[in-house]
Amino acid sequence: MASVGKRLHLVLILVLVAGGLAIVPNLVGGCLWRCPDGGEVVPTAATAAVTVRVVDENGRPLGEPQRVQLTNGPVMTVAQAPGHIAEPVLLGLEDAGKTIDVRLLSDNGGKRFVVNSAGDVMFGRRYQSELIPAGAAAAGVRSVVDAVAPAFRLADLSTVNLETVVSDKAAADAYPKKRFILESPPASVDGLKALGVTVPLLANNHTRDFLDDGVADTEKALSTAGFPVVGTTVGDQPQKPFQTTVHGTGVAVLAYTSVDGSYVNDSYPKTGTPTSADDAWQYQPRTWGFGKIPSQDRTIGQAWAVYEKLSKADQAAAWPSLTHVYPEIQDWVGRRGHAGAAHWDNTASPAQIRDVAGQSQLTIVEMHTGFQFQSASAKDTRAMARAAIDAGADIVICHHPHVLQGFEWYKGHLIAYSMGNFVFDQDFMSTFSSAFLRTVWDGDTLVEARLVPVEIDGYRPMPATGDAARRTVLGVWADSRRPVQTQRGENGGVVAVPITLDPDTKPAQFHADHGTAVITADPPKPTPVSVQVGPHSVTKINYNGLTVAQPVKNVELGQDLFGWGSFADNTVDGRPDGDTHWSNGVVGNGALGQAGYLHVEGAGGAEQLNRPVARIPLPRHRKENADGTPLDEDPTYTVRAKVRVTNGATALLRLTPYHFDDSDPTEDPESTALKDVDRRLDVPSDGQWHDVSIDLTPEQLGGNMVLLRLGLAASRAGSVAGQAVDFDDVSFVEWRPADGEAGPHDFVRNNGPTPATVAMDGFAY
Repeated sequence: MASVGKRLHLVLILVLVAGGLAIVPNLVGGCLWRCPDGGEVVPTAATAAVTVRVVDENGRPLGEPQRVQLTNGPVMTVAQAPGHIAEPVLLGLEDAGKTIDVRLLSDNGGKRFVVNSAGDVMFGRRYQSELIPAGAAAAGVRSVVDAVAPAFRLADLSTVNLETVVSDKAAADAYPKKRFILESPPASVDGLKALGVTVPLLANNHTRDFLDDGVADTEKALSTAGFPVVGTTVGDQPQKPFQTTVHGTGVAVLAYTSVDGSYVNDSYPKTGTPTSADDAWQYQPRTWGFGKIPSQDRTIGQAWAVYEKLSKADQAAAWPSLTHVYPEIQDWVGRRGHAGAAHWDNTASPAQIRDVAGQSQLTIVEMHTGFQFQSASAKDTRAMARAAIDAGADIVICHHPHVLQGFEWYKGHLIAYSMGNFVFDQDFMSTFSSAFLRTVWDGDTLVEARLVPVEIDGYRPMPATGDAARRTVLGVWADSRRPVQTQRGENGGVVAVPITLDPDTKPAQFHADHGTAVITADPPKPTPVSVQVGPHSVTKINYNGLTVAQPVKNVELGQDLFGWGSFADNTVDGRPDGDTHWSNGVVGNGALGQAGYLHVEGAGGAEQLNRPVARIPLPRHRKENADGTPLDEDPTYTVRAKVRVTNGATALLRLTPYHFDDSDPTEDPESTALKDVDRRLDVPSDGQWHDVSIDLTPEQLGGNMVLLRLGLAASRAGSVAGQAVDFDDVSFVEWRPADGEAGPHDFVRNNGPTPATVAMDGFAY
């Protein structure tokens, strides 16, 4: 094939990757289609296909249009041509029969280059117990990332936050009383290599989970595998930046964290009585003293309060004796004479960035900071990011919240406030939505920024298409435009407080482009969107983008908090399925995917239920005062679905609200199921689809998360042959009054007795 390519005046390569799916290599009109793994699939005439036209920046064609077969569902293709930047192209089933234009940027004579940046990565816990065989760890690790790797490794330089110790140390060697310990096998480096990672960053709150020895193990594992060590230090020494040359441009990468463990120590009680045997150690007096500090009995909280008042030099000197008596004192960064993550310091860190930026043309700064599971960026994160840019950073990329957050432009430089999870085993619905940031540079000039949607399904990241990609991008876009920031409230909890953007700051805007989204600073012109809704009725908003509506009497806007009830195939996993985020095999002969709906059959007259794999978060308020008092009304909820019943079955909806409390950093989170809320659905047994709507209030549910179950109720008469219930278009809708802010709204509800017309500004995706 290489010799054939040399005979062509112009070669356009369109590489198709979809978990083993391949295209038969063929030569058409000067275009070459190549399969990197050598496998072949012969498309049939009945196979859905997309026509892809590749053009340059001026719209001129680069080769002949090509047809991409969607044999096994959505695919990721790579379009490239000589003298241009190669691009990933995500094609979903909704693209079948269409012609898609893919615009390639010029590489400007080889000077331009691509940087891919993703969030949190680890290969421990559930990965080791479920996906990575002990006897074949390297192959198992590679299989975890094989769906997303072809897209992510399409870069000249790439970064991830490696949020784990890479070691095989015993659990007994872990940091005493640290709540969450993350350890990944040494074979994790094979996953990083498969992803094409250049710089795995270590400036986070898990690098020191096995103390100094764990830091050393991780650094050795990375160095041995050929990776640089970035984001760790010892004592108060500055970290060593990663510096390299990419296409003639000097590039530097620095990483810091503000999550240092001090908040845990501040939360230790100074006096009191244990509430359980598990926390008795916090109240146990132990004898400690150092230098001028008299030796006496103190609880861990009392000792920490004394230690905190020491000078920086005295703290370093006293640290060994303090941690000998109180090994549970938490410090996750490199300081006080020990190793750990590079700590953000409001004076020293900007000074280092300024120095490194003076040596490099392009300076990338990454930060591990913010509040976990919050969709709004944190006050401290915003201040740190701005300080980094003022010191010379060209772009700032953040992580730690484990969910995606908004983007912002500050003085013309892009800030990504949280890239969420990338390879991680958390199991909240909000932690599955992911993405990576793809930036194209010409020297230190940002030519283009692009968000590539990813979905973590079964703990495996895979490119997202269709409604899944749209939902992810619109969520990030809405969060980018929301004028709020999170901060520690007066009552100790995290609150989202309204802010006013300064003249140097612009929210990022997102524009759909071949399955990804281009990020700009210029908002699209609003499009008038008008929705008519009858009295006491609900109407779907058929608009692809964000909508903004001012308050209208008796009218509320609804957003589907679930998003996975259409049973559509939206992920590039090489399988024609629609079961993403649904539990397979827990319901009799339940079948998902190819039929496009959830099918639940009876078995012996017993109750049969199927459910999503995770709980749906229920945020009570979207904005508050600093004291925690809400600035918006309580939401209400509706479960909507199409239901079909056969042979006398009774459809059943079960909602199980949970109270999840992670407010005490000294203890494991509480996750308590509160009750089961059952609704038997009155649907005729006629084999036809019927619309069902169940309204709920926060008081009826309680809790801040909810688990949804769907199926058929138990039959007192016992099993009846052919009893079944089907579900489709399932949504869990949160209703709130319009407030003049942009959102990914899905429905309009009129609670009044007369028809209403809702006029909105639409911002097209």
